[in-house]
Amino acid sequence: MKILTTLINGLDWLNLKILWLCKWLTILLVGVLAVNVFIGVFFRYVLNDSLAWYEESSKYMMIWLVFSGAPIVLKQRGHIALDVLTKRLAPRLQNFNYLVIYTIVLILVCIFVWQGFDLAWRAQGQKATTMDLSFFWVYLSIPLGCFIMALISLEFWLSALRGIFYPEESNLGAGDVFDNSMS
Repeated sequence: MKILTTLINGLDWLNLKILWLCKWLTILLVGVLAVNVFIGVFFRYVLNDSLAWYEESSKYMMIWLVFSGAPIVLKQRGHIALDVLTKRLAPRLQNFNYLVIYTIVLILVCIFVWQGFDLAWRAQGQKATTMDLSFFWVYLSIPLGCFIMALISLEFWLSALRGIFYPEESNLGAGDVFDNSMS
């Protein structure tokens, strides 16, 4: 089990480093998106001269925002969960339940990585309407964000596996304090 614990700790360290980048990308995107929308509204309603690119660029930033923020929420275990029954189970059964859940999540995000990259690759010849931007760069957010979520899911999957054999070492129900480790 020492190897498993080392692997979990290594994945945790890697995930926190990657999520540090996601955090700052998310902050940057929110700021740029707010300025972009403000400028667009100002030009449209104050100057009565609408900008052609602001709405489309806002949509693309929102796509990147979703796939840079989703791994952060996954690491904090902030997605919607029904855990009323899980919390009533014995620790080993709780970990088995988490193992099943993270197996499904891991399979799903791996499919999203594969299909997302395929989508991005097929869209590389398409250009945005108002900007000289290939859709490859817009859709690349899908496999990148899902790959990061796959790493986090793998960490949680390994933690659940360890928790089946050593329930006293399990931390899957607790949630991470992301802000303290990321400052």
